[in-house]
Amino acid sequence: MADPATESDSAATDVASGWRDERGCITQAGLDALREAPVGQAPNDLAEHVAGCKNCQYRMLSGGRPRSVAGTKPRGPLLWRVVLFAIVGLALALMTLLTMRSLLVD
Repeated sequence: MADPATESDSAATDVASGWRDERGCITQAGLDALREAPVGQAPNDLAEHVAGCKNCQYRMLSGGRPRSVAGTKPRGPLLWRVVLFAIVGLALALMTLLTMRSLLVD
């Protein structure tokens, strides 16, 4: 486990370098540093923060866009598609019943 004094020093260094903001989340410059780093050679403190921060994970995976801009509410199916599906389903059920009736009546 890391020393709390060392953690605060690294957080202050990250703020000074422009990798973290005052809240402790990674800035766009920090995300760019993570993306541009070779595999396995990303700055440890930034990688550890992304591993534990849902907001920064989302920003990392969405190209740096904040959650409010990147996320839009998914729309439901259009009404005409629902009505069409219901009509087709009823027609298929009716055809099945008529076919079964013609097979059983003969």
